[in-house]
Amino acid sequence: MQPIQVAFSNPVQKSRALNLGAFYLAVPNGINLALARDFGRSLLLPNNPFRNVPSYGELEGFIALENNQQTKLALRRERWDAYYPPEIAYLGHQLDEIGIAIMREVLSWAGISESLWEQASGGYTAGGGTAFLNFVHYDTRSAVLGLRPHTDYGFVTILDATAPGLQIAIDGEFVDVPVLANHFVINFGEALRFITAHARYQVSAVTHRVVSQNAADPIRHGMVYFANPDLDGALWQFTPDGDVAGQSSVSHLFTQLERQLTE
Repeated sequence: MQPIQVAFSNPVQKSRALNLGAFYLAVPNGINLALARDFGRSLLLPNNPFRNVPSYGELEGFIALENNQQTKLALRRERWDAYYPPEIAYLGHQLDEIGIAIMREVLSWAGISESLWEQASGGYTAGGGTAFLNFVHYDTRSAVLGLRPHTDYGFVTILDATAPGLQIAIDGEFVDVPVLANHFVINFGEALRFITAHARYQVSAVTHRVVSQNAADPIRHGMVYFANPDLDGALWQFTPDGDVAGQSSVSHLFTQLERQLTE
């Protein structure tokens, strides 16, 4: 796979991405999107064996979510090689490379010293942390919202969307995110906003949703990679001078975010 380039044509575009918390990234050469999409579509078949992947808590397995239309196969990095086909597990590790490259570039933009990236990110920028590779589709038999408004809890989300429906909030209004051929949609999450809070530039976590999908629409499915800190670890905040400005356990931060989401 070619080296990952997170580049914008001018400073205005970069500033907009950081303020908005979202941008498009051209899919690097070597990423087999057709393979990923075929695998995702195959999960719609009721006899697909991957629908029998066991659940591990509330976050992993073949899961139908409540209060939205999502059904997904979700697994964290430690289980990819055990459950996904080898070519899909390999794709997950390629997305790891992209997620790490984005994180390193964003922390550089934010003005955090490279020597502090691993500590600030709970190890993610050095190949640790927690990552999920999910394959999602939307069950149109339910009339609820496709996915309710929320921000992601982690650092970076890499989304391959195959059909319209994603919207992000800009100035209090939800606007459509068009499907752009051969591009990923990149979203920034709350953990990234937290660790950049006292840096030269704080990154935004974008609020987004998926509108209700109808039976007459094409089946909306997609691949989603979530870059997260170690769920049992900690996150650190630094000033541009490298001084510690704050820290939080990941569990405490995520519990606060869950409380805000449900209240």
